[in-house]
Amino acid sequence: MRLGIIDIGYNAIRAVVHESNTIGSPEIFNNKFKNDILTLLMQEELDIKHQAYLSINYILHIFSSLQVTEIKCVATAVLRDHPRSKVFIEFIKEKFNLTIEVISGEKEAYLTAVGLISGISDVNGVAADLGGGSLELIEINNRVIGKLSSLALGTKIITTRKLQNLEDITRIIRVEYGNYQYENLYLIGGALRFICRFFIEFNKYPLKNLHNLSISKEDFSLYLKNIKEFQRNKFKLNSRTLNPNALIVAQAMLEVFQPKNIIVSIFGLKEGVRYEMLPEIEKNQDIVLQKVIYCCKYQLGTTNFDKYYEIIEPLIEESKDLNQVLKLAIILQSLNKYFDQTLSPKAISEFILNSEIPFTHRHRLMIALILSYSSNFKPDIELIKISKKLLCKQDFKNSQILGYFIRIAKDIDGFNFTEPSFNITIKNNYLEIVTKGILPRPIFENICNKLKSIAYIRKISSD
Repeated sequence: MRLGIIDIGYNAIRAVVHESNTIGSPEIFNNKFKNDILTLLMQEELDIKHQAYLSINYILHIFSSLQVTEIKCVATAVLRDHPRSKVFIEFIKEKFNLTIEVISGEKEAYLTAVGLISGISDVNGVAADLGGGSLELIEINNRVIGKLSSLALGTKIITTRKLQNLEDITRIIRVEYGNYQYENLYLIGGALRFICRFFIEFNKYPLKNLHNLSISKEDFSLYLKNIKEFQRNKFKLNSRTLNPNALIVAQAMLEVFQPKNIIVSIFGLKEGVRYEMLPEIEKNQDIVLQKVIYCCKYQLGTTNFDKYYEIIEPLIEESKDLNQVLKLAIILQSLNKYFDQTLSPKAISEFILNSEIPFTHRHRLMIALILSYSSNFKPDIELIKISKKLLCKQDFKNSQILGYFIRIAKDIDGFNFTEPSFNITIKNNYLEIVTKGILPRPIFENICNKLKSIAYIRKISSD
């Protein structure tokens, strides 16, 4: 089953199709079409030539070509309060046989929260989705959705209401939420995301993945102050300038919520609409794990991951979720059989760094580093530099050890990870390999070199 989702907003019509009705399936179509629906609604006659109709017609053509079996079309603030929305909806139904569901501000906030949770597993704080017509704010604590608000603070509405003043916008948000401090502020919506895309370029941040980008409040506040100078000089990124109203809203939210971290999400309303329509069994799945499994065509039940972790656990420094990191790395190393050997040795690491799988930036770097150290080639110097800059020392060293461990496992048992036929023991601070049979000398020497490397990393960690 293929579900096509259309989101009609103030500034654009967005459409997406997934390969199947599973949480791990990839997007096979995702596009945004800039459209000014308001100018169309202001026309005396709706039956005219307009870019919005061309966009809808094209989207439906693509949906038909992709054999989409169900279409869900939602509209937000642009039609929510407009006096001609009913006439427009009826016209679209007659012209394209497309049903538009206008969702309330509260429903939009809820679906945005659901979409965010589907893409970031440990959401804790307040989420902000800024569009042209409204600002949705949602409290989320350990995946539980709390207070939902929809404020008339969209980038276009702010201009209409003549609220281009930081104090006025801060006051409106504070009246709704008081002075409660949140752990994290999650930014969703095109204008807020572009501010963060600009942050990546402005600060020469080494990873280009926008999703799960985490910025400290101090760094983000400093950035917003410095960016005003660039705004005066009309500095552009990809022919786009920052939206001044979005900058004011971002500053106001920092003032009111005082978050420790600002985190960006590319998961929002569209993803929430899709998530709500998934089978219940799919909603409980880990999206990162399922996307990795789908990407690698991996049979999860063939590998006893716990057995591998039992061997490596005494050798690494205690850290959160290393079991999950090892599992993802083991699955992703299987990509070697799909990658042409004429490709660059760092092809898999580059895939991890640049893929749209919604890793955290920490996991993205750790897994890329692990796969680099588990290969037959020297780790990429640039990857090491980036990792040392963005990872803590503990995560960097654990990644090295896990990489060497996977290399040892591949040398002994081959690329198909089922269950380890070996063990690594610690005797008098020395590491020893225990195998069922005698290994060929070249293999044994390679393994010994990897064990020496692990022992050296562990020694540095303890000093």
